[in-house]
Amino acid sequence: MAGYLVAEEGPLAGLVIRFEEGSEWILGRDPDVSYQVLEDPMVSRKHVICRLTDDGYILENLSAVNPASINGKPIDTSMLLQEGDTVQIGNVFFHFTLKDPIDKVVKEKKETAMSDSPTIYEESDDLGALAFSGMADSRWIIKVISGPNAGAEFGIPEGSTFIIGKDPSTCDILFQDLSVSRQHAKITAKVDGTVTIEDLGSLNKVLINGQEIAAPTQLHTQDLIALGTTSFLAIDQQQTRETIVSPSAGMEYPAPHKEKEAEEVEEITKKNWKKMVIPTRHLVLAGIFAILLILGLGSVFSLFKSESITLTMGNETQEVAKALKNFPEVEFSFNPANGKLFILGHVMTEVDQQEMIYLLKSLGFIHSIEDNVIIDELVWENTNALLMKNAAWRGVNLTSIIPGHFVLRGYVQNLEDSSKLAEYININFPYLDRLDNQVVVENTLEAQIQGILTQNQFGNVTFQFSNGEVVLAGRVPSNQESKYNDMIADLKKVTGVRLVKNFVVLSKPTSGIVDISSKYKITGSSKYGKVNQYVVINGKILSVGGDLDGMTITKMENNSIFLEKDGIKYRINYNQP
Repeated sequence: MAGYLVAEEGPLAGLVIRFEEGSEWILGRDPDVSYQVLEDPMVSRKHVICRLTDDGYILENLSAVNPASINGKPIDTSMLLQEGDTVQIGNVFFHFTLKDPIDKVVKEKKETAMSDSPTIYEESDDLGALAFSGMADSRWIIKVISGPNAGAEFGIPEGSTFIIGKDPSTCDILFQDLSVSRQHAKITAKVDGTVTIEDLGSLNKVLINGQEIAAPTQLHTQDLIALGTTSFLAIDQQQTRETIVSPSAGMEYPAPHKEKEAEEVEEITKKNWKKMVIPTRHLVLAGIFAILLILGLGSVFSLFKSESITLTMGNETQEVAKALKNFPEVEFSFNPANGKLFILGHVMTEVDQQEMIYLLKSLGFIHSIEDNVIIDELVWENTNALLMKNAAWRGVNLTSIIPGHFVLRGYVQNLEDSSKLAEYININFPYLDRLDNQVVVENTLEAQIQGILTQNQFGNVTFQFSNGEVVLAGRVPSNQESKYNDMIADLKKVTGVRLVKNFVVLSKPTSGIVDISSKYKITGSSKYGKVNQYVVINGKILSVGGDLDGMTITKMENNSIFLEKDGIKYRINYNQP
């Protein structure tokens, strides 16, 4: 037997999750690992996991930030789901059941059909031809009159419920309209013949005859319902099939003698008007009025040139697209019937948004604008203000190069800080599909820079790294200048390195000997004859050819030790006992 989670409240209301194939199901926001993707910003990438065991369905929480709960109690350990349990995941409330929701709906429809009384009057075939095409079995229908789906018709059978929206996986009636929410409204046809409509928390609300509704509202025939830029009529076919009664059906026909009398009266009237005498005063006034009318019309027509006027009907949709040509990340939906424009997308700054609205309002056929465009500049400011509250993330900031495409740049000290930042962004940033994360871990980058120096045998060159800047210092033999410049070019190509500051001094291999006596202390030596064989430097016993901090001992004299590294010669002076 399969288990089901039915979403009853929240942004995914109406969603049914079926646990049937397999034994483990992950629910979350990550489509790569989730059995069912939950499009809710309060849901983690992997939020919960449901397992089928011998005892039943076990639910385990996977989110440390926003734990799931059963019947209002957070899930601390694996919990067994019972029939009727309420499971909250993010902002969505699910109802757990072992009964197939589809079978339940079918059963209710059958019970409703059996309880209905038979119709005692049936219309003839001629009257049936007046019914809407394909809707004869439904008392109520909805007819779309504006929007992308204009002309569509849908039947609403008694005892049924339909979800209206643009999500093909959860909606029964689909509208391809950007201004319609994923699950916009719910229509319910009751067995008593009444139909109600309910707003499911949509962005653009539900309007009935221009009035916004706040609760389930009963519909009447010919009501006009608006969902964004889509509008449709609710029609009760029983009321529209009224019998048309001819007004003449109840009238009596006049007797033949009465018809004759009427004809005689009409004939007398025709003769009498010819004998009527019009007063001279009336004729004079009529003549003066006619002359004045002719003069007035002549004056008016003289103001215009006798050229043909051509009326052109512009394509309103093309005019809107032309106005938005400088805003490529903005989409729109326009309803010519009521002049309502719905726009959404991204612009870079508030100035861009004001310019866009100004251009749209200059189009006379637009009566109202539903603005859902996101200003990226405000997104940067809010996100960067939150990042500044954490000292470990103050070197990170959010920017945009083009509208609707965000770049997270900067530096964090170690991998732990990077992991915490990524988790925080995944939970709180609503546009992850448009985000490019380019944050650099400084510890990792420093190890990479040190590896490049060692690989090129410039171990004597020291560096400091801070906020993308590499500062190099030390001495390099002049005969290795070309190799050193190539290494700097490689450093500049490393991801995360913004600038390389070079303070290295070039010295000739024979330009002198560097005295490093103050850095090292010689505490003993041994001789073979008059030649030194071994010396003790900082506690280490070394001889010619030995290595001291990367420097090779080349010669030992009575009071001096000579070393060399990368073409540079060094000397340690000491007083021989």
